[in-house]
Amino acid sequence: MAATTDQLPDTTVRRVPSLATTWSIWLAVGVAVAATGVVASVLAGLPALPGRPDADPFTGLVSLLGDLVARLAGLATLGWLAGRAVFLPAGTGSLPRWGGRTAQLWLVSALLMTFANPAFVYGLPLGYTLRPDAWWTFLSSTPSTLAWLISALAALAAVVVAYRPASRSAAALAWLAGTGATVFVAVTGNVSVGLDHDFATDAMGIATVCATVLAGGAVGVVAVASTAPEAIGADVHRYHRAALPLLVVAGVGYAVAAWQQLAGVPLLSVAAGVPVAAGGGLLVLLVLNWCWRQLVARREAVTPARLVASVGRDLVGLIGLAACLTAAVHLPPPRFEVPQSAQVNYLGYEVNLPATLERLAGLGRPNLLWLTLVVIAIGSYLAGMVKVHRSGGRWPVSRLLWWLGGWLLTGYLAVSGLWMYSTAVYNWHMLVHMTVNMMVPVLCVLGAPFTLAREALPPPFVRTSAGKESSLSPLNSAQTVGGTGLLDELSANRVVRVLLSPPVVWVVYVSSLFAVYFTPLFEWLMRYHWAHQLMLLYFMAAGYAFFALLVGPDRHPWPLPHLVKFALLVSVMPFHAIFAVGIMTAHTVIGENFYRTIDITWVGDLLADQNIAGQITWFTGEIPAFVAVLALVAQWFRSDSRKAVRDDQLVDAGGEDELAAYNEMLAELAERDRREQRLRPSGGDHR
Repeated sequence: MAATTDQLPDTTVRRVPSLATTWSIWLAVGVAVAATGVVASVLAGLPALPGRPDADPFTGLVSLLGDLVARLAGLATLGWLAGRAVFLPAGTGSLPRWGGRTAQLWLVSALLMTFANPAFVYGLPLGYTLRPDAWWTFLSSTPSTLAWLISALAALAAVVVAYRPASRSAAALAWLAGTGATVFVAVTGNVSVGLDHDFATDAMGIATVCATVLAGGAVGVVAVASTAPEAIGADVHRYHRAALPLLVVAGVGYAVAAWQQLAGVPLLSVAAGVPVAAGGGLLVLLVLNWCWRQLVARREAVTPARLVASVGRDLVGLIGLAACLTAAVHLPPPRFEVPQSAQVNYLGYEVNLPATLERLAGLGRPNLLWLTLVVIAIGSYLAGMVKVHRSGGRWPVSRLLWWLGGWLLTGYLAVSGLWMYSTAVYNWHMLVHMTVNMMVPVLCVLGAPFTLAREALPPPFVRTSAGKESSLSPLNSAQTVGGTGLLDELSANRVVRVLLSPPVVWVVYVSSLFAVYFTPLFEWLMRYHWAHQLMLLYFMAAGYAFFALLVGPDRHPWPLPHLVKFALLVSVMPFHAIFAVGIMTAHTVIGENFYRTIDITWVGDLLADQNIAGQITWFTGEIPAFVAVLALVAQWFRSDSRKAVRDDQLVDAGGEDELAAYNEMLAELAERDRREQRLRPSGGDHR
């Protein structure tokens, strides 16, 4: 895009978005709501699924409307949060007024879905789930109901941010919480059922993140344009650059989920295939709109009004996509009619071949989520290095090697047989989890990714009333935007500082293993693919936070002396040993119901397998601890060496030598003591 608002007269930004764009967005919302009535009538005419004899059309209609309203209100709220955190300088515009309303609507509709969703899933009257005892039972036993409650809590956080003078960092944290809740709702739907649901769940989660980021960006651009048109500028172009890859990844993710749900049935031969086809068509139109935008931008200068109108068309398509997803979640897919074994029900596939060294070390069933994270992590890091070098800076190759080591190890775990067998056999489960919890974080932390981000991202800048950007250091950081400015605000956020404080990080890291594996939580998490993935992500995040505090080169909100870091590192080793010994000496099988239900016959004695898991746990904890000790000692030595060099330079420059000053102080104290001895009267001690 060649044109920005600082090249255009003020009159071009006074009426954006246009009335046509605004009305088209509201029309799309109206059509989406009307479409739910059509889907409800189709749903009422379909044969009842086995186990749902009491399903009624009213419950289906309420669930459809509640789902759609929650999706649209959630996307609007997340867009407002994105506009508040990324696009709009603090203290500008009136975003909180309508952002708070959409957050309230999201909260109410998500709470409604905690009652309507279990009623629809189990084919019960809505009045039954409104009973407190029944609601609590479904909440504790149905993941989709729990997901809607988490969504309601995220909406509540957005309401708090909207109606308080919150910072950009608070808006960013609320956006992260809302996006996570949206993904939780997506992965606990139909895609969590049947053969290959591990692929479908990961694909749906990745696609939901991409669609949420894209929709949030579109809403944020339109919102900022309607309230503070002078702020429209380079941020619109950043949205355009990100739109195509987000659309492509989202399209691939939805295609994988549709492939799993259709179970080989032709697309348009069943009612569930119609919203899938419609959603695919909308994605194609969104890609064509992006191509048209690029083609026009190369031929002529594009005004802000036309830019926002193009983003408005994206938003219309995304509203339609949300309606298609709502319909697809409620129409029973062909996958529901395919019988499945216990292993397929829990894992998404069967593990009938015994684990051998060749099968463990060779290619296995890939983990789509972790492969995607590996590609993003390595690609982003390399892109950051390129930006640093282009700006004339330098980045140590050693840090790149540490980062590559951590993520390539993760990638190997994700594609090898270790991942496939870790979901079904406890000893390989512990090998993968301890590697993700300790070895991978140690390597990744030494890559200093946040320092690289600070050097690669644009510095904080100030937007003037004409939309121009100044890179001068602002006197009031609350009025700044830019990547490093947001990073600085996040690191100074009170919630972030508490979560990253040494006591909290230490307690979380030490207690997590005991809280998960020695309680019923482990068995519950192993029953669902999304929960297993969440457990891996949590352990990796906890490990990263702990080792970042001790050996991370990145600037930390709580810098500690090296001696304290060493003490913290040593202090966790006994707890790790106690955990490993507890696994080896346990007289009951951890997660016994889960492992007996999937019935991996070639495993044999589960207690013997658990004893091996304890030995693996002990061994896999020693290597990363040794690496961390070496890194800490090296950093300690370099820090003392740098301090000695600085002291020498100070002495050479005529400054005060600390050692000489200390010796001089001791000499003065000794001379004072001698004077006092001479002044004392002879004849002993007179008291």
